[in-house]
Amino acid sequence: MAKTNEPLMIKANRNSDPSNDINVLLLGQTGVGISTFINALANYLCNDTLEEACKDKIQAVIPSAFSFTDGNTLEQKTIEIGQRNEHEDCNEEGRSCTQRCRSFVFPVGDKNLRIINSPVIGDTRGLELDTKAFSDILTFISQYEHLNGICILLKPNEERLTILFRFCINELLRHLHKSAHQNIIFVFTNARATFFKPGATSKILRVLLDQHKKDHDVDVPFSRDNTFLLDNESFRYLALRKNGVRLNNDQLLSYQKSWDHTIKEYSNLINCIVTRPLFAVSNAFSLNEAEQLVRKLTRPIAEIAKLIQENIQLAKQHKENVLKNPQLANQGLPQNEAKIIPLAHPRTVCINEKCCKSITVNNQTKIEYISKCHEECYLKGVVQETINDRRMQECEAMNYKTGKCLKCNCLWSEHQHITYEYETNIARLNGSCSLADIDKRISDLRDEQTKIEDIYKKLAKFLHANSMLPLNDDILEYLRLFIREEQMKKNSGSQNNDVIQGLKEMMKSYEQEMELFKRTIDSEKDRSSSKDVLKSYEIFSLVGTLYRLPINGSKIREQVNGLNINQTKLISKQEVLVELPAKADSSALMRQFKNIMSSN
Repeated sequence: MAKTNEPLMIKANRNSDPSNDINVLLLGQTGVGISTFINALANYLCNDTLEEACKDKIQAVIPSAFSFTDGNTLEQKTIEIGQRNEHEDCNEEGRSCTQRCRSFVFPVGDKNLRIINSPVIGDTRGLELDTKAFSDILTFISQYEHLNGICILLKPNEERLTILFRFCINELLRHLHKSAHQNIIFVFTNARATFFKPGATSKILRVLLDQHKKDHDVDVPFSRDNTFLLDNESFRYLALRKNGVRLNNDQLLSYQKSWDHTIKEYSNLINCIVTRPLFAVSNAFSLNEAEQLVRKLTRPIAEIAKLIQENIQLAKQHKENVLKNPQLANQGLPQNEAKIIPLAHPRTVCINEKCCKSITVNNQTKIEYISKCHEECYLKGVVQETINDRRMQECEAMNYKTGKCLKCNCLWSEHQHITYEYETNIARLNGSCSLADIDKRISDLRDEQTKIEDIYKKLAKFLHANSMLPLNDDILEYLRLFIREEQMKKNSGSQNNDVIQGLKEMMKSYEQEMELFKRTIDSEKDRSSSKDVLKSYEIFSLVGTLYRLPINGSKIREQVNGLNINQTKLISKQEVLVELPAKADSSALMRQFKNIMSSN
């Protein structure tokens, strides 16, 4: 058997008991060094000293890039470490490096240490991306049973701390249970510059924490027990060495001291994390889960609303035909049945009129979208079916300068991100169908339509009052799309005036009621406490009544379940099992980690 030169590696166990995992969420603003935190940890686990690390292969779990200026020539050079991938954007100045949540699972004996790397807050592209990033963080961590630690990374002299704090504290505690304050840990990076002290940030942080306690009655501790001072610049030193840059002895000594101090702090940090009471994620995400569920319902409800209109029209046409020819009553009532076809991968398609065409299938006019612009589109941050979402600009099919699709040349706003296809075909209800049966079917369909509309309006009001994200009324986008499709069918000869009129009436009713609601709650201080707004725990029982509707409830549930499965698949692609050289298993830091984790 041929010998291999591949080094022996240790790797986290994906099948380990998740209740024993140590889960740590990292939060911070642009430039604070979240990715460097993870890369540095990988190197500390492999080498006991900086001198040893200089001789070893650098561990670059996450691709990284930074600028270095030569002190003698003042020449600037870009240093890159690791292989670039679609998850990281490490080459554009001022933009967030981590583009979406990913978890990095380190092997620690028979347990896993999961470090969750989140999109950083304070992106130069604006506040809207910050709110979407935070929503993505909440969605991502909801897959885990618990969090051991929520680490907020700060710079010791950070003037923009207020922006970070409002997102990482106020928004976090708004969506989590108040008990989460026990798991919040402050980690100061780049602390070598302030002699491993919190610096000016300490005073600002205390003021903000006091204000938070006054406004929300939540006491978030800030003491030496939950505060840690690191400096991971030694990772950058290793990166410079690997790129042929040599620094003087004074600089080397400084980095050696930083390395030795930071390894001790990492050990103290892990000890703090594992001794915290577990924060049960599954029991504390009712608000975020409710938001997620309501957003997932938008496309299914819009499609069922259209289906109901089609079936009412089919029933009315059949009634007219039976009146002319009673023999037709024995053929059964024709009704459209919907079929959900899950896609192997999320897809971006163009919905512009020029990228679709009318086709006739079994004497029915249908609209076919012919431009599949990105067949496997794992778009950053998108967890729902969406139309005209600004995140569509980030799709690989889009030209980032013009905003137009590289495949069909239509604007990004005319594209849709989908995880399933929706088809309808006419079938006949079993048995003969009297005129009274037809009238009852029409009445039942209209009754379901009214119930669905009323339920969705309540759900939409909940979103308007509670959502972190600016709400775009996705239901209106879908109704406009379906009205346009029906108009195209009409131009091709379909007799579908009732369908068009029904969709227009639903759209008008929704717009009028929501406009009145928005004017009412905008004047209220606490929008979520309005008497017209559901509580998060009421969402699930209300949606349950939607699922139990006798004609269309099971179809709505099937679509939502499909979206949940697709979201789970997407999230699973965002977990990395970190492989480390076998020698890491016996490093000083790894031994400390094992002792800490086994004794707690």
